[in-house]
Amino acid sequence: MAVRIRLSRCGRKNRPHYRIAVYDATTRRDGRYIDLLGSYDPYINDPKSKVKVATDRMTAWIHKGALATPALAQLFRHCGLKMPVAPKTAKPKAPEAKKPVAAAKPAAKAAPKK
Repeated sequence: MAVRIRLSRCGRKNRPHYRIAVYDATTRRDGRYIDLLGSYDPYINDPKSKVKVATDRMTAWIHKGALATPALAQLFRHCGLKMPVAPKTAKPKAPEAKKPVAAAKPAAKAAPKK
């Protein structure tokens, strides 16, 4: 199951307010979330207080393998928050290309029949 950390729109018409939540990757935008991590209000002028996030829970989800959407990562950079980095895992080695096996050389040529 792929898990994403993304924004969900709420609020009224022409006055959006967003929730930062953990979703299954196949869930629709405003569907059921797994865990609510915080909120984002685009109408607040101070970039530091636009985003409210439970960083300990976000870090825990990222260590479990959840990925943030590009929009959310850009929002965090704009607000001066550091996005927790997922732990590096060893990449599986690509299988080495097999060397072609030389074709078996024919044995000594048979003497022609007379």
